[in-house]
Amino acid sequence: MRELIKASISELKKSDGFVYETEDGKLIDLHEAAKKGIAVTPKDPKDAVLQKLSDAGLDLADGKFVNELHELIGLIHSGGSSQGSRKRRTFSSSEKEKIIAEWKKVEAAGKKTKAAFAREIGVGYQTFINWLRG
Repeated sequence: MRELIKASISELKKSDGFVYETEDGKLIDLHEAAKKGIAVTPKDPKDAVLQKLSDAGLDLADGKFVNELHELIGLIHSGGSSQGSRKRRTFSSSEKEKIIAEWKKVEAAGKKTKAAFAREIGVGYQTFINWLRG
């Protein structure tokens, strides 16, 4: 599978846009075909690569499959946390006030940094700072 992916990358990198195919299925340079007066059909090399990958079980034309693949890669690279795939959450004013009050208790005890506290409650550090300034 790895070799197929490497070959696909190489194939896409070496092609500069469309490739041209004669009636008998041979690839030909457009200028050469024009000189010889040969009719050609433009082919997008991405289509051939997608077909090869699909034949091997990687259907990258299927958006749902691609999203699942991205999620899997993200989970593997983030150490198993699904944090990256979480949807944004909106906090009400009262929730923000409670969080800030809790932070003041934690800060007084000197137990955590602002960044650690923000991570713990699932809020971005800069968002948390903005709440404190607010």
